[in-house]
Amino acid sequence: MNYLRKSPSVLIVIFFIIAFILFSLFPIRLDFSKGGAYTLSPATKKIIQKNNKNIDINLYVSTDIPTRIIPLRTDVVELLQEYRRGGKSIKVNIIDPKKDTKMLEKVKQLGIPELQFSQLEQNKYQTSSFYFGIALSQNEKSEVIPQINDYQNLEYNITSAIYRLTRTEMPKVAVVGEPLRGYGQQDPLFSLKKVLSQQYTVASHDLSTIKDGDETKFVKEYSTILLLDNGTLQYPVEQIKFLKKFYESGKHVLVFAGGTKIDEQTLGVVQADHNINELTASYGAQINYDLILSTSAEYVNFGNETSQFLASYPFWIRSNIFDSKSGFFSNLQFVTFPWTSSLSLKKNNSTSIVPIIMSSNRSWEQRDTFLLTPNTIPQPTQKDLKQFVLGALIENKKGGKLVVIPSSRFPYEQYMSRGGGNLDFVLNVIDAVSSNGALSGIRSRIVSFYPLPDMSDTQKDVYKYSAILLFPLLWGVYGIIRIVKRK
Repeated sequence: MNYLRKSPSVLIVIFFIIAFILFSLFPIRLDFSKGGAYTLSPATKKIIQKNNKNIDINLYVSTDIPTRIIPLRTDVVELLQEYRRGGKSIKVNIIDPKKDTKMLEKVKQLGIPELQFSQLEQNKYQTSSFYFGIALSQNEKSEVIPQINDYQNLEYNITSAIYRLTRTEMPKVAVVGEPLRGYGQQDPLFSLKKVLSQQYTVASHDLSTIKDGDETKFVKEYSTILLLDNGTLQYPVEQIKFLKKFYESGKHVLVFAGGTKIDEQTLGVVQADHNINELTASYGAQINYDLILSTSAEYVNFGNETSQFLASYPFWIRSNIFDSKSGFFSNLQFVTFPWTSSLSLKKNNSTSIVPIIMSSNRSWEQRDTFLLTPNTIPQPTQKDLKQFVLGALIENKKGGKLVVIPSSRFPYEQYMSRGGGNLDFVLNVIDAVSSNGALSGIRSRIVSFYPLPDMSDTQKDVYKYSAILLFPLLWGVYGIIRIVKRK
């Protein structure tokens, strides 16, 4: 004992050995990242803890997987182990299908492909094949993720598969007013439909085909309507009445429609020719005939085939000013509004209405006269700068929710910015209203980036010069104190 007291380094070594043994037997995972990027989200934990059905998660991965993909395999295995630890009814198996002929045949039947990988080794291109997919099963039901190439959304894909395996029916979502511009990946709603179809039955509908006798059946079958402005559609009075009936029955409607119509070739602007305000304004959300600009803006490519340049475009607004009480914004960094109008909100006795997305307080508007070309946009004066409502939630007494976003391009593929949360926002809303929020907040398994808030030039100068002068100033004070002590 005396020897140990005289040698604290020995005590430290013994302490670390004991700690290593304890943590090996009882592993603890601590996640200090903001938003918990390295642990299962609360929604996933809730689903797997409530589940009482035995679910097998089989990771089919080759032992001779390419070296570059080994870190991804490690991340996937750690994620699956989190599922195993979180749910008593979940079993995780890691299988190399190449080692068993019968297993190889099973993998092919599941639709998990053999992937090809080429890499340069010793000045030669080496081509190898491997398997890297996941299959989930519950009794005779199964769900397959054929190829793991999107780790960021893997938790959502796995959890939604578990949710589907343990649920008896899938809610239905109707898309109304969809522009017909292409199929497959040419579809402007391709990403949205792809992810929605994992969890819901998604169908495009023309309201004119719904006859009087079919209205009750439609209201009963569908939980949510995604209402779009395709730029050319006026909804007849009967269809507006049907949309109101649908909403007032306790169902949900998401509206994406601006107050203007923009020709993207000429950047000409006219008033929108839809009549969706007959629906939204009757419940207190008026879509204004204006366009909002902001200093918090997206960068847009204004080049052509021969030259390209990026510039901050005030008409494409970025916002992270969300309603803190709403669950619609889980794991969102920001959303982007390409050419958005504003909303005017008016309270009434039959519904509750709250703004859920706001622009920054350094935003302004163009009304009546519109100048969209970057070099012609007039600079605002200080009195022009204010905050605008860019999204609203209206809830009726039966629980029906009407979400109004005054930008017709908000959910479309080509306008979604890198890192933006438009798609996640739409999915969060539909999850919250159609599945009681079971999957809300399960999106990107990455460390979130939180941009600095908007600041005035004076505030920026204060921070800048404080950072430059603070450290030398502290050393100067320290030196003065030392000199005084010597005297």
